[in-house]
Amino acid sequence: MVYNKTDRVLEKQELRRKRIIKAAKEILSEEEEIGKVSIKSIARRAGIATGTFYLYFADKESLVDMIVKEIYAELLSKIKRERTQYTDTFAKLQASMEVCIRLFLKEKYLAKILLEQFPQIHTALNTKYADIEEDLIRLTKIDLDELMAEGLIPRQDTNVTATAFVGTFREVILAWIGKGEPQDIDLAYKTLIDYNMRGIGRYKIDEQ
Repeated sequence: MVYNKTDRVLEKQELRRKRIIKAAKEILSEEEEIGKVSIKSIARRAGIATGTFYLYFADKESLVDMIVKEIYAELLSKIKRERTQYTDTFAKLQASMEVCIRLFLKEKYLAKILLEQFPQIHTALNTKYADIEEDLIRLTKIDLDELMAEGLIPRQDTNVTATAFVGTFREVILAWIGKGEPQDIDLAYKTLIDYNMRGIGRYKIDEQ
């Protein structure tokens, strides 16, 4: 006879899964290196037995991978939603950057995983990061191609520019995470955005 799980059992399992994810996020935000995060510490923080962890995730890497996918899906959703408010391509590009900055500073553990620690962990996750970065470069290139076609930026290799655009963003965010956020975070936002916009050839930045 097949056992049908009741709604209560399913709800209990979902709550436990969420506790595991929450515990993992907390520990990832506290540890300097992802290699120091253990399944045992995650289980302890979640209030479950270590063996129970494996009922929900195959290993630590699969848990981190799932967290990254969920946050990245959230990032893309927020970028898409924010961009719909504008028709100007410069404004859309700037909106994309602002969404990324704010999310990475809010979810610092994610930024540490994506921007700093991926080379230290599982190859599949390293590949996932490469895919995410490539997506951001591709989306930036689309905007740059439109701007160049409209004659709003100088003729250039937009793939090179998009790669440099995303790379500059990554390095600055890493510095903020490692050394602490700037005292005037709003000014820092504007400085980073203006720097990148000038880098693509928009020499005059409107005052916000």
